[in-house]
Amino acid sequence: MLKKMSAIVERSAHGAFLLGVLSGIAMTGLIFVSTLMRYIGGRPVRFSDELAGLLFLSMTFLCLPYVLDKGRHIRIEIVRRLVPEPAAGIMDMIGTLTLVTFCVVFAYEAWDFMEFSHSIRSRTDISGILLWPWMTLMPISMLLCILVQFRHGIRQAPSDNVSSGEVGP
Repeated sequence: MLKKMSAIVERSAHGAFLLGVLSGIAMTGLIFVSTLMRYIGGRPVRFSDELAGLLFLSMTFLCLPYVLDKGRHIRIEIVRRLVPEPAAGIMDMIGTLTLVTFCVVFAYEAWDFMEFSHSIRSRTDISGILLWPWMTLMPISMLLCILVQFRHGIRQAPSDNVSSGEVGP
């Protein structure tokens, strides 16, 4: 049962990552077309700035759980490597508790913000794109980050990306 749940969380994080990558590609294409339109046609795509911002939000929040799952986030390893293993384990636990606390608070606040946006039917200024569906990505991403962290337990996910300048564990 736990292996199945772990696999579901892993696939969900990977699926969200792929959607985030597609958002980044769409954002790049939109900015490219808008720039061409500005210099060739004299006017950019009028809603390109708003949509590019929403696509950037999507890319960022959809990629977070996968990056956390693969251990490719920014770390400060120098202190952890200088302390004995029991202290390093405690540091991992503190880092995990900090991450989970942040994700819970962020998800709660983002959900309230999204619900308020939904209740007033908030839209972008120029193109009138509904904002609450985009805002839904924030709490969902944080909840998925919590599930990813629970998948790894109290330890940080091991990094599978060690550059030549780094010393492996």
